[in-house]
Amino acid sequence: MIETHVDRAREAVDRERELLADEAAAYEEFRSRVASLSATEMGQGARAAASAPGGVAVRSARTDAGGGALKRVRAAFAETVRPYSVDDVGEEPLLETIRAELGDGIALALAPTTETGFTAGTKRAVLTAARERGRGIEATLDALEREAASLRSVGDTVDEVTEWLAAADETPLSSLGFDALRDRHEHLADHRERCERLLAERQELLLSTTGRNESADVSHRSLVRYLYSPFPVVYPVLSTVTRLYDLLADCQRAVRDHLTRRG
Repeated sequence: MIETHVDRAREAVDRERELLADEAAAYEEFRSRVASLSATEMGQGARAAASAPGGVAVRSARTDAGGGALKRVRAAFAETVRPYSVDDVGEEPLLETIRAELGDGIALALAPTTETGFTAGTKRAVLTAARERGRGIEATLDALEREAASLRSVGDTVDEVTEWLAAADETPLSSLGFDALRDRHEHLADHRERCERLLAERQELLLSTTGRNESADVSHRSLVRYLYSPFPVVYPVLSTVTRLYDLLADCQRAVRDHLTRRG
């Protein structure tokens, strides 16, 4: 009767929720592995030794230790988070993925060429950035839950109305009496009002944001455009409900024509 994209939208939401849940778990594992590493901090004594004769060896040892920790951080990221960040892990350099996920400062701090090593400050920065990214994922998961609830509501209404229309169409209007035609017209009006409410609720949801802090808030309109970008319509739910609304209006006009002729 009408083309509906709601079922496909539900599938897209389910896929995204599964992927993000796995990514959230990957970030938890990454943070755990980073937290278990010991930071290397060069104190005053070490700096003095480094400036004294023979002190170069001390500096090199500290730098090597820090470099080894940085390498383990990069390896932890590559083994946990990176598979969820790029389609082909062989195409994008690791530091580019780190930059995209955790920011320029973290990518620079974790670069093999850094001279500071894995300091306590670097460790805190990495853990903070990973925690913020995790909050963003949590906010997106919350937004996906709201989207799933909206799709359930829309899907139930669309199914109910289309089933009613299919059953009603089995009886030609020409075979209905005046009272039956009037009842049909009223039912159609009620269903149109339901569609109007769905459209208003959907627009309100699209204008909303989800999140616990501004840095991680998720715009629902942006989320929807991302989720349904492969679809033939930009807003599949609005498109489906609008088409159903228009179909109900056409049916009402046909009933009114019969009522006018019978009046």
